[in-house]
Amino acid sequence: MKLKFLGTAAFEGIPAMFCACETCKKALKKGGRNIMTRTQALIDDDLLIDLNHDSYIHFVNMGKTLSDIEYLLITHSHEDHFCCETNATRFNNIAYNMKAEKLKVYLTKEAFSVMEKVTAARENNIERRNNRFEYIFLEPFSPVKIGDYTVTPLPAVHMKSEQALIYLIEKDGKSIFYGTDTGVFSEEIDKYLQKNGKRIDLLILDCTKCDIERDYYTHMSMSEGKSIADRFYKRNLLKDNAKLIYTHFSHNGQATYDDLVVAAKKYGFDVAYDGLEINL
Repeated sequence: MKLKFLGTAAFEGIPAMFCACETCKKALKKGGRNIMTRTQALIDDDLLIDLNHDSYIHFVNMGKTLSDIEYLLITHSHEDHFCCETNATRFNNIAYNMKAEKLKVYLTKEAFSVMEKVTAARENNIERRNNRFEYIFLEPFSPVKIGDYTVTPLPAVHMKSEQALIYLIEKDGKSIFYGTDTGVFSEEIDKYLQKNGKRIDLLILDCTKCDIERDYYTHMSMSEGKSIADRFYKRNLLKDNAKLIYTHFSHNGQATYDDLVVAAKKYGFDVAYDGLEINL
């Protein structure tokens, strides 16, 4: 499998749109990997994880459109992960010559309900939407077959109004654990993976707090991510050569990419950046 990090920041991006804090000013001045758009990932050019504000520019920067995307995994309904009004750009008479006539969208019933409310005014022709999308509802711990992938939705710790999801994605003997947006999640996940004989090649974890401990449970710091890795190592869930990567950074973590790389070394993790590509 090939995974490409299209964006690696939290909701506000780095630099944040309306912010002039020292971190944002430093990131803007340094440029390059210090500039981070909203978090999104692409697997093997056909499986997209989340659809956010920055999806358009992510693909344009790759010299592509989203026409080759066949499958879309949604983690939750927060708009930096599911900017659902974007769906209208795929309607007939707007988009042509796509690889799949219908885009298969995998999400929870709660996220679908939010989408219905948000898009009610625009989507006055439901038939038009149904001609271009197929919605498949997910439940935690219930694997689904998505093309050549086996995807297991797992419960994130992120929202009270909705069960956000993180994912185990498997294909051709390789596996990716995609763990953002979430706080420190239950060991129920560890036990499920162990019971089902799962071993992970690529562990991707939320790092919104960066290397600062903050008193909120909906995201993780570097040390909290390290605690997850330690749990997984203890249960033999990580392969010997597994890659450990932090993503989803906030300027509130008071660190640019260059700062994050230095801090992450203490925990045995690498740091994602916009455009990073990993081949398994």
